[in-house]
Amino acid sequence: MRNGNCRSVCRRVLQNGVAILSTTVSMASFAAAQEVRDADADGQPTILDEITLNAQNDATGGDMLIPQDSRSATKSDIPLTRTPQTVNVVPRAQFEAQSADLITEALRYTPGVMAESNGYDIRYDWLWIRGFDAYGYTWQDGLLLPGEPANYATPAIDPFTLERVEVIKGPASALYGQNMPGGMINLVSKRPRSEASREVFAKTSSLGGYQIGGDFTGPLNRDGSLSYRLIGTAKNMGSQIDRERNRKLTFAPSLTWEPDDSTRLTAFAYYQKDEDTFSPRFYPAHGTLLPNPAGEIPRDLYLGDPAADEFNREYAAIGYELEHDLTANWTLRQNLRYARSRQDMFLVLVNPAFSWPGWPGTPGPVMNRVTAASDDELRSLAMDLSVEGRFATGSVDHTALIGVDYSWVRSSTNFGNSAMDVPVPGLDFTDPEYGGFSVDRPPFTRSAVQNRRQLGIYVQDQLSWGSWIATAALRYDRSEIDTFDRIAGARQPDNNDDAVTGRLGISYQFANGISPYAAYSSSFVPQLGVGDDGKPFEASKTEMYEIGLKYTPPGTSNMFTASLFQLTEDNTLIPNPLDGWATIQGGEQRVRGLELEAKFAMTPRLDVIAGYAYSDSEVLSSVYESAVGNEVLRLPRHQASLWMQYKDAGLPGLDISAGIRGVSDYQSSPQHIEELRIPGYGLVDLGVTYDLAESPWKVEGATVQLHASNIFDRRFVAQCLNLTGGSCNYGEGRTIEAKIGYKW
Repeated sequence: MRNGNCRSVCRRVLQNGVAILSTTVSMASFAAAQEVRDADADGQPTILDEITLNAQNDATGGDMLIPQDSRSATKSDIPLTRTPQTVNVVPRAQFEAQSADLITEALRYTPGVMAESNGYDIRYDWLWIRGFDAYGYTWQDGLLLPGEPANYATPAIDPFTLERVEVIKGPASALYGQNMPGGMINLVSKRPRSEASREVFAKTSSLGGYQIGGDFTGPLNRDGSLSYRLIGTAKNMGSQIDRERNRKLTFAPSLTWEPDDSTRLTAFAYYQKDEDTFSPRFYPAHGTLLPNPAGEIPRDLYLGDPAADEFNREYAAIGYELEHDLTANWTLRQNLRYARSRQDMFLVLVNPAFSWPGWPGTPGPVMNRVTAASDDELRSLAMDLSVEGRFATGSVDHTALIGVDYSWVRSSTNFGNSAMDVPVPGLDFTDPEYGGFSVDRPPFTRSAVQNRRQLGIYVQDQLSWGSWIATAALRYDRSEIDTFDRIAGARQPDNNDDAVTGRLGISYQFANGISPYAAYSSSFVPQLGVGDDGKPFEASKTEMYEIGLKYTPPGTSNMFTASLFQLTEDNTLIPNPLDGWATIQGGEQRVRGLELEAKFAMTPRLDVIAGYAYSDSEVLSSVYESAVGNEVLRLPRHQASLWMQYKDAGLPGLDISAGIRGVSDYQSSPQHIEELRIPGYGLVDLGVTYDLAESPWKVEGATVQLHASNIFDRRFVAQCLNLTGGSCNYGEGRTIEAKIGYKW
C-alpha cells in the first residue's frame, strides 16, 4: 500500500468484492504465519503495526438488488437506515432485470412516483413525485442537469450509462438549493473501476428495430493509478405508434487518476444525439377517454405528417470530480460540469385547444391539425465544493459538512403554433391519409432568453450519540434571474430572491434493526420560464414534516421502510389546459401521505420488491376556482406495486420475474373537469433471463433475456387536460423485448 494508507485499498475491496477481500484475508494469514516464523527464529515475536480497515460503501455500486447506502441524501457515505428521510434507490440490477430503457421505466416500481404520468413518450422523462412535476429538475452525480419546465431541450439520460437512480423524497434544498417539493431524482453514473470488465449487448422488440451497446472499464497502467470507462449505445427502435422511430446515439467516456492514496480525480464527458421521427401525443378526449360517435381512436395512430416531422436534440457535457484527503479525518470534494443541450422541432399535430371542425366543434372522425415549431437551447455550469470532517466532542461523534455550490443556467426558448386559418389538412382517424401538402414553419409566438445564477452556502452536521442520530442542515441561497422577451423586444424586471432553508431529523437505532425517525425540511425553487403575460415565474416555497420507520433485520441486507408526511407548496406551476406545451403559475397545495417499501430476499432464490403509497391531497388555492378543494393533479389516492424474481426456476441459470403495478383513479385536468378523471388501471410485467453458462454450450458470461411489459395489453389513458382540444395521451401498450448480452 502506497504511503501506508489503506483508503484506496478499502475502496477497491468494495468495488471488486469477495476476490480482493479474500486476498486481504490471505495477506493477514501470511503475516500471522510470518510472525510465528520470526518467533521461532530468535525466540521473540515480531510485533506488527495494527492495520484497521474502514470499508465504507461508495454508494455507487449497482450490482446489488437491495442497496444499503445513498450518498445523495446526505452527500456522505451514510447507510439508509441512518438517514432520517425517505430515500428510494433503484440499482442497475433492478432496472436491467426490468428491461428499462428510460428513467421513467426504471422508476415504475417506486412508491409515490408517477413515472409515466403524461403517457407513452419516447422523448422525455415525465415524472411526478408526490403530486409535483419534476420535469426539468433532475440531478446527475449531485449536480443539476440543464432543464426547465418550458424548455424542450431538456435532456433524457440513457439508463445504460447509470449505476443507479435515487429518489430523495420531499424538499432537499438544505443541501441542493433549488428543489421540487415532492423530491429530487439523482442519477448516479457509471465510473471507472480498477478491475477490468467488459460488456456488450443487442436488443430488439416486438415493435421492431434494434439497440446495441457496450461498456468497457479497467486499469490503464500497471500500478492501477489510471483507469477508464467507455460506454456507448446506438438505438433505432420502433414504437407503439405507426411511422414513429426512436433514434439515439450515446457516448460516455470517463478517466480516473489516483496519484496516491489520498487523491482521486475523475474526468468525464457525455454526448447524446436524438433524431426521432415523432408523433405528437395530442389525442382528443372524445375517442380516447370519452365516447366518440365515429368510434375509438386507435392507440397506434400516427398524428403527425411527413410534411413536418422533425425532432432533433443534441446534449453534450464535460466535467470532473475531485476527492482529496486533507488529513486522516477531513476530505475535500469538488464536482463541476458544463453542459449544453439544443433542440429543434417542426411538427404537425392535433390542435391542442380545438380538435374538432367548427367552434367549439362536434366530435367525429376528422380532427383539426396545426403546426408547431420550437428552437430551444440550454447551457449550464454547475459546481459543488465541500469539506467533510469526522471528529468527536466527548461522547458525541460528528460528521460535519461545509459547502458552497454555484449554478448558472441560460435558457433560450422559441415556440410557435400555426393559426387555425393556416391550411393544414385535418386527419380522419378512421381512414388516415398523409402527405400531399406543404407547410411553412409558424412564426414564434413565445420567445425569451433567461439567465439564472444561484449561489448557495450550506452546513450540515450528523451527530451520533449511542443509538441516537441527529441530522441538522442549514443553507442560504441567493438567486438572480434576468429575462429578455424577444417578442416584445423588452427586458423584464429582474427576479432576485434569497432564502434560508433547513433540515432537521432525529432517529434511534434499536439493536433489533428498527430505526424510527422524525424530520422537518424546507425548499426554495427559483423558477425559470415566463407566463403568458411575459412575466417570469416567482420562486416556489415548500415545508414538509415526516415521521417514519426503517427496518433491516440483523444479519441481512433486507430493507423495510414506512413514512408518514405532510408537505405544502406555494406558487405552484401547473399545466396550461389550452396549451399542452406551456405551464402557468398560481396557487397553493397540500399533500399528506403514507409510503411503504420493502426490498427483501424471501428465500435464497426469491427476491421481492413491494411498494404502496396512499395520498390525501388538496388544492388550497388556484388560478382556477374549480380546482380549489380538489385533489392535486396526477396523484392517485392509491399506488401499489409488487415485483418478484425467482432464481434457478426449474433449471440452473433460469430466472423468472413477474410484476404487477397499479393506481387508483386520478385527475390530470388543471380545471378538475370531472369527465376527464383518469380511471384506475393495473398492469402486469413478465421476464425471463437465462445464463448460457448453465446451458449445454457452457458460454461463460452470456445471457439471454425476454421481457414483456403490460403483458395483457391493457388499453388506458394516462392524461387529459381539456375537453375541446387534443390534450390526452395513451399509456404504453404491450411491448416484448429480447436481449442478448455478453460480459467478460
